[in-house]
Amino acid sequence: MIPQVQVTQNIVVDVIEILTKLLIRADPTELQHVVLTGGGAGLSITSQLANVAKNIPQQTWANTHFWWGDERFVEAASIDRNDFGIKSSLGEFYIEQNIHRMPAADQVHSAVESANEYALDLIDFGSAGSPPRFSVVILGVGPDGHIASLFPGRPELDSRLIAMPIFEAPKPPPTRVTLGFSTLNNSQLTLLLLGGEVKRAALTALLEPVGSVEISPARGIQADTLYALTDLSGSV
Repeated sequence: MIPQVQVTQNIVVDVIEILTKLLIRADPTELQHVVLTGGGAGLSITSQLANVAKNIPQQTWANTHFWWGDERFVEAASIDRNDFGIKSSLGEFYIEQNIHRMPAADQVHSAVESANEYALDLIDFGSAGSPPRFSVVILGVGPDGHIASLFPGRPELDSRLIAMPIFEAPKPPPTRVTLGFSTLNNSQLTLLLLGGEVKRAALTALLEPVGSVEISPARGIQADTLYALTDLSGSV
């Protein structure tokens, strides 16, 4: 699916604004499920979530659940984790039961167990044995076109698992847990983040009329509405 491109001067500011507007319009009695991402922009977005919380109805915030598209399989307190610091970032808006972390290396025996437990957590909020439908999925796109921990040329690209372990990943740390396409693509709105000149080739590959998910996994992302947010001039 080829996304609509939104050129911005500040990806983080735009994502926070989009998320805030969506939650303001949401039915406050319904659960909202938001998938967060890692990377520089992703972590900056997470650090700004309190600004979303203070600008939306209290009941809506109480019904908003946060998940991660992937996680590094390291200890819970490691600064390498994508969920590191979210409690301090949210401060008074932190709601423990609404923050869904992938089990860490010091909490379960293996990345396989972590993935299985996370899948069960997702199923608990879905129906008919499937995860919930996400209101928003935020995904950073790597220079190689990877999203979450779904990397080019890997067998996980063909998996139908809800969540799965990744071993010998091409970037450190080598052991990770990721959601699969079937889970990520059950989304009303997905935002792909492509900031910086280093992402230009990935953006070009994403926008080509014809291309391969094997080469550029970001091309496998689908949603009711799909945007690529970029600060690259001349990209459209």
